[in-house]
Order: sequence, then structure tokens, then C-alpha cells
Amino acid sequence: MSSEHRVSIVMVEDNLDLAQTIQDFLSTEPGLEVVHVAHDTKGFQLAVADLLPEMALIDINLDTPRAGLDLLLWLRKLYPVVQPVIMTVNQGDVLEAYQAGARGYVLKTSLEILAPTLLDVSQGKLIIPPQVGELYVKQVAASAELWKKSVELERFSDREKEILRHLRAGMRREDIGDKLSISFFTVRRHIQNMLEKTGEPTVKAILEKFGEVLGG
Repeated sequence: MSSEHRVSIVMVEDNLDLAQTIQDFLSTEPGLEVVHVAHDTKGFQLAVADLLPEMALIDINLDTPRAGLDLLLWLRKLYPVVQPVIMTVNQGDVLEAYQAGARGYVLKTSLEILAPTLLDVSQGKLIIPPQVGELYVKQVAASAELWKKSVELERFSDREKEILRHLRAGMRREDIGDKLSISFFTVRRHIQNMLEKTGEPTVKAILEKFGEVLGG
């Protein structure tokens, strides 16, 4: 990258005042140029298609709470040459954002690292700033735990999982039997099988363990 070159950036931020502040700030940074500021998903997509910038600076919570994550997937599919950086207050979406294609993730409480992050990403680096590194590790661990529970859940038969979902919904065992056209004793046997498979002492313990991955 020559000293005269300025990396082109399309930004999407629905807070107009903040968007203007960031645009003004980045305009003073050598090597960076915000060529368009959009305030919603559609405006961002039109600008990217028209200008094909080198980078995108994306807020997550736009038209919907997940709009920015959807835009990452959209970029990866249609404009993979555009390098996206997330700029957000959301602390719970770090892992998902990187999985969707983000090359950097800057919290709005740490905007002092925004310009250096953009410059590093423009040079082909994947940046996980210290401010989000711990969040990233925790979310990786949580994701791994969910995957482990999903694997363990596969020890249950389809009927057992069906009964478990009804128990989670608060149905009585007698009513579950009527709904599934099986006897109360068959329901009880399935429950006993699940207790033996998991080693858990109660149905409540099974639901607490597998509720997140039970689905349905």
C-alpha cells in the first residue's frame, strides 16, 4: 500500500450523530477514507454494490438486532473481497461474528482502537482486540459445551426426546401418554431410561442439562 493510497470504507451505523463523529474521526487518519455512510441494511447493500469498497465497518443492531451479522454473511457470499470489521456495543456476538466472516471486532467503548484495527485488517490480518479476546474465549467454550451436550443428547431415542420436550413444557406424565397414545407406564419407562443413560438423579436435572439443545 503506497503512502498516497487511502483504504475505502463503507460504514453502516443507525445512530446518525455517532456515524458522523466516526466519519469525521476517520477522515483525519492517514490511509483511511469513509466513502459512504449508510444508516440501514438496504442502504449499506446498495452502497457496497455501487462502490465495491475495500472494507466495511458494520454495526450489528440495525433494522433488527442481528442485521449486522446477516450482512457479514451477505458480504461473504456476494462480495468476499470486502473486508468487514464489526463496531458495536454487543458483547454476546463475538464468536458468531468471526464465524460469519468478520476480520475485526471493536466495541464502541473502545473506539480508540478502531483506526489501528481497520489498518491492520486492510493489510490482511485477522484482529481480535484484547478488549474482546476474553469474550471470544468464553464464547468458544460455551459453544463447545453446547456441542458436547448435543452429542450426549443423541443417546436418547426420538421418543425419549419427544417426552422430554413435553416435560419441559410442563405437561403431566399422564397427559404426555394421552398425547402420544402410549400408556403412563410406557412414559415412566422412557423417563427411567433417560435417568439411567445420563446418571442424573431427577428429570429436572436432565432438563437443566439439555434444555438449551433440546429444540422443538
